[in-house]
Amino acid sequence: MFKKRALASCPMTIGDDIKIGLKLYSTIRAATKRSPVQLDSRVNQKLTCVTKWVCGETGAVLEDYQINHFYPYGREKVKFTKAEMTDIKDFGPPGIKLMGFKPRSYLKWEQNCKSPLFLRPDEGQVKGSTTAFWALLEEMINLRKIAIARVIYRKASVPRFAALLPVKENEKDPWDDKTGMYMIFLPFSDDTRSLDFPPQPVADDEKIPGLIESTRKLITALVGDVNPESYQNPSLQKHYRALEAMALEREEPEAVEDELVPSDGFQDIEAEIKAIEDIVNEIEEPEPRKRKKAAGRGGRSGGAKKAKVAVVINDADYRTLAENNGLKSLKVAQLKDFLRAKDLALSGKKADLIERIQKYFSDQDAS
Repeated sequence: MFKKRALASCPMTIGDDIKIGLKLYSTIRAATKRSPVQLDSRVNQKLTCVTKWVCGETGAVLEDYQINHFYPYGREKVKFTKAEMTDIKDFGPPGIKLMGFKPRSYLKWEQNCKSPLFLRPDEGQVKGSTTAFWALLEEMINLRKIAIARVIYRKASVPRFAALLPVKENEKDPWDDKTGMYMIFLPFSDDTRSLDFPPQPVADDEKIPGLIESTRKLITALVGDVNPESYQNPSLQKHYRALEAMALEREEPEAVEDELVPSDGFQDIEAEIKAIEDIVNEIEEPEPRKRKKAAGRGGRSGGAKKAKVAVVINDADYRTLAENNGLKSLKVAQLKDFLRAKDLALSGKKADLIERIQKYFSDQDAS
């Protein structure tokens, strides 16, 4: 188990008089490999990385007081010193300022910008924080409310709005590990994207018979009890096995089973997958709409015409596929390229296109 190590400690203020000490914990954090340590190959000693800034014109090494920063504003360069940059990023001391309360239904799942933090009282900052925090949590749960707060949980952090969601896991033990508040960071107005999707066609059994039923069978066959939290990261496990093998001077590291590879149960649904593939392959590909060319000024074309790229058709390859019943492996567009090159009709489903190509070669052999 990982240690419950606090990311930060900061007070929460309610009005001007009430202050509650809090510790902030990370609920989800990606497990990563440690960075390798650079060593001097001659003496096997750890190296120290030193960064120096060099003038591009003179090659002279610059000190901190000789370095400024700038941001482009139009064609101008607005310059700032290091101290001014620090002042720009400073929005005040760390703290959580309670702004008010909202109904719990106000919080939407899509507003979760990043992994939430978990709040617990810290008696070491402010005496009486445990009692005040427990009373606040109880009433928020009873009234089904969330708190909206302005958060700066570290020095020089950008202020964020966050929703404080109270949770109570065990009625008998109010201070078990899962009792506290989740701090869910809310998006700014700049962060929200309005998506405009074109209307999508709806599956219709009359137009595409059997597609809905085949898809339903596939989904039913794949429904299982899969819990992502029970799977280990195969990349990390392979890394640790390699380190273990080197430390114990083994010739080869132990094999790592990739638990994310689908089980043999997928073999039982090959029929459902094949049924969907056959139905989709039978769908007739619509012809692309021809756009009207806009006339340029003075009756001339608005620009130079783009040369059409000729599609090279190898008759021998298509003949081999036709003789071995392999035309089904081609896409509808590839079949139409061949028919178009031979000035044959392009209409019909995929099966009609294949039949037309086979007839073409049969006629060629007969003549």
